[in-house]
Amino acid sequence: MIVSDSMPLIYLAKLGNLPLIRKLFDEVRVPSEVMAEIMRGKGLGFEDAAVIEGAEQEGWLKTVALGGDQKGELLKLCRTFVDISRVDAAALILAKSLRVAICVDDSRAVKVAEVLGLKHIGTLGIILLSVKRGLLSKGQAEQMALSLPERGFYVDAGLLSEFLKQLKRA
Repeated sequence: MIVSDSMPLIYLAKLGNLPLIRKLFDEVRVPSEVMAEIMRGKGLGFEDAAVIEGAEQEGWLKTVALGGDQKGELLKLCRTFVDISRVDAAALILAKSLRVAICVDDSRAVKVAEVLGLKHIGTLGIILLSVKRGLLSKGQAEQMALSLPERGFYVDAGLLSEFLKQLKRA
């Protein structure tokens, strides 16, 4: 099991490869704040949101409402780390409470995950792990990674370069 923030789900769906995260982790949980953010996209006509909603209907993507104690932790986390969004904070709190890794791309949320002692993986990490597990070829993975920017995904050139080096060694 893994907890995910919205961006990895959105970009895996845009790539037509949302099922990769299921194949790697069996079950994906998201806080209701993440699903609400995704569903706002559906209201704006984004097809990726409908794909993600379909995963929820299939049952392997589960939306979880934060409980009272978790909501208190959410407020505290948002006050402590003012530069992360409430949605990112909710995903971090859920991962912490479930004691599982988090799938997150936002660099500020990644830093907070590290402060909280959470293991983390992002969209590029999902792609690389899929190659290592035999779910994608290196060519497919390279094509996916290089097509992310044209789908609106910001990726630092250094991070993309490091991904491509790791891909060659995979």
